[in-house]
Formats: sequence, C-alpha cells, structure tokens
Amino acid sequence: MDQFYLPIRHIHLSLVAFSVLFFIVRAGLMFANKPIHQKKWAKMTSRTVDTFLLISALTLCSIIGQYPFVDGWITEKLIAVIAYIILAYIALYRSKTTKSRLLTIVGAIGWVAIAGKLAILKQPFILG
Repeated sequence: MDQFYLPIRHIHLSLVAFSVLFFIVRAGLMFANKPIHQKKWAKMTSRTVDTFLLISALTLCSIIGQYPFVDGWITEKLIAVIAYIILAYIALYRSKTTKSRLLTIVGAIGWVAIAGKLAILKQPFILG
C-alpha cells in the first residue's frame, strides 16, 4: 500500500487546489452578480471534487496509519476542514450583505491555510 502514497498524495493536493480555486471563482462570480455560481452543474462539480477529496484523505490516513480522534494533528485538520466547509456554505448561500460575504470568504480561506499548515508540520496547535 505504501507504493500508492505519493500518487494519492498528489491527487489529494490537486483536489485541494481545485476545490479552493473553484470556491474562489464561485465567490468572485457571486460578487460580480453572475448567477452562474448558483447553477446546478457548478454545485455538483464542487460536491464531486469535495467527495473525491474526502476519499483521498481517508485513503492517505489509512496508508500512513494516522486517524482523526486518535492523532491530534489530523483531528485539528478535520476541524479546520469542517470550519472551511461551514464558512464557504455561509458565504455562498446564506450571507446577505457584502461585508458578511467577504468576512466569511476570508475566514474560509484562513481555515484552509490552517489545514495546510497542519498538513505540512504535522504538529497540532491545540491538541498537542
């Protein structure tokens, strides 16, 4: 199984980049008042990428033998990803004012940065 680590890691990182980029594009379209970000294909593309992202993350956890709620850094990374998902959802679907949309978008990107830092350092901030 170890021989699959690098290819799956590259797939995972590519999916992370695509997911965040697609979120930023959809947020930009929302600010430009283009309804394309609300189209069914845009929502389904986002959900499909995020599903494969989750599958690749679970596969990587299995390969390296570290799991959420067992290893602190993965637990914190999971919390960061959940915060990103919640803030992205609020930004794209629930925020009514420009200020709240901008703040939730910045917050979502901030949580992605925290998840990335956790993935690189493998050192938990809080649960360590």
